[in-house]
Formats: sequence, C-alpha cells, structure tokens
Amino acid sequence: MPHNVLIGQLIGFVGVIAVVIGMQQKSYDRIVLCKILNSFFGGVHYIFLGGYTGMVINLASIFTSGVYWYRNKKNKNNLPFQIIFGISFVILALLSWDGPISLFVVAAKLLSSVALGIKNPRAIRFLNSLSSPCWLVYNAFMGSIPGIVGETLITLSTLTAIVRLDILHKQNKAAE
Repeated sequence: MPHNVLIGQLIGFVGVIAVVIGMQQKSYDRIVLCKILNSFFGGVHYIFLGGYTGMVINLASIFTSGVYWYRNKKNKNNLPFQIIFGISFVILALLSWDGPISLFVVAAKLLSSVALGIKNPRAIRFLNSLSSPCWLVYNAFMGSIPGIVGETLITLSTLTAIVRLDILHKQNKAAE
C-alpha cells in the first residue's frame, strides 16, 4: 500500500472514532462536535484516497454542522438552511464528480444534513442510520478501509443507541 494511502487510512480511523463516540451521546452539542471532527478527518482522509466528492462534501459539512449548531442554540428555524445546504451539496458533488458513485455521497449527506438541522438526538440517530449504507457503498468503491469499518461500527453504534436511549429509555419512563 502506498504511503499516501496508508496515511489517509490512518487519518480516516481518527474520524471513525469521533463519530462512533458521537452516536452514543445524549447531548446535541456533543453529537455535533463529534460530527464536525468526523467530517474534518473524513475529508482529509479522502484527499489521500482520491475521493474528491467525499472530501468536498465532508469539508463543507464542517461549516453546515456549525451553522446548525448555532441556529439550534438560538431556537431558530433551520428549514431554509436545510434547503440551501441540500442544494449546495448537490452542486458541490457535481463540481467534484467522481462518477455515479458520487450520488451515494449526496444521498448520505442530504439525510445527515436534515438530521443535524433537527435538534432531536433521536431523529439524528434515525436519519444517520439511513445515511450509513450510502457511505458504505462509496467507501467500498474508494477502497476506504476506515470508511467500511467505520460505517459498520456507526451502524452498530447507532442501532445500539436507538435501542438503549430511544426504545429502552422510553419503556423505562413508561414503567415509572
């Protein structure tokens, strides 16, 4: 494996650790922080693998996640930004086109962008569970080992959190 690819794979694993930790958080702030770290390390990792759509979309996500965090703190409506960011992600994907595989990145990012625009950790977990299969396909195509491992762990972590925080917690509250 060439050195640049190895470096990219290692950087990718740092992002994986961040997002797996993030999906186990109860706090919106912590989830967003972990998503920002994941987007940064994920974007840098795709540079080394030649995945330009993944790189551009992930780096743009740092900005969008920050905007959503700020707006949610101020209890502002995010719908206009969800629309603007959705259109922006489509344009960025077209500008960094890796071929039809780029459509998977767009689908994943549209789902997660909607998720972060909602200040509800349960909704974030659910929508992220839908975006993971899209990233898994892109990562397999790009040869991203941390991406494949990460999306598998993210899916398992998210499903665990859904059961632990959304289903069992809800049942425990109903029993009280």
